[in-house]
Amino acid sequence: MVSKLLTPKALTTTNATPTLCLQGTEGQDDVWSVESVTVVDEDGNELNAHELADYLDSDFSSINYSVLEIEQIIDVDVDEESEMETFTLDIDNAPNIRFTGELVANVVSSDNQAMGSRHSAQTGRWTELFLYKTKGRKFICHQVGRTSWQSEHDRFSGKVCETREEVKEFFGHRWLSKALYAEASIDDAVEVE
Repeated sequence: MVSKLLTPKALTTTNATPTLCLQGTEGQDDVWSVESVTVVDEDGNELNAHELADYLDSDFSSINYSVLEIEQIIDVDVDEESEMETFTLDIDNAPNIRFTGELVANVVSSDNQAMGSRHSAQTGRWTELFLYKTKGRKFICHQVGRTSWQSEHDRFSGKVCETREEVKEFFGHRWLSKALYAEASIDDAVEVE
């Protein structure tokens, strides 16, 4: 049961940053100290400390720590009292981004060849681009690589940007990016004299 119990996404934290605490006594291992932890079983049901203890050895040797995923979130201009929406964006291999703001523009390619010019050229895969503006006037870029292939997972990347130039550095100059810029009224032309 423990191998299924502590699988990726089984350990999540809320408003907490895990910190590595080194023990002061020689010979002791490094220890992770994590606040606000929720452990769930394979069905997504939350386990209390007593239920979790029933599945763990006294020395915790049954836990495969390499598969635990600790969710971290970077807060950017979050204002829960605002009338603007608060978003939390998934980001792979980095903390998620949470902010209060608005969606400025989004565009989506298609995995369907019948969609014509919006086709991603990859059957079963497509891209979604989102540009947000925070309450504090920063830009949040979010790119999602979607897949319908069973053996693959969606990919998420994002960046907090101060300027439109940083936005263009993140998204680049591909055809889908240019469609996003057009929707967001961002000039993507080089002027030549």
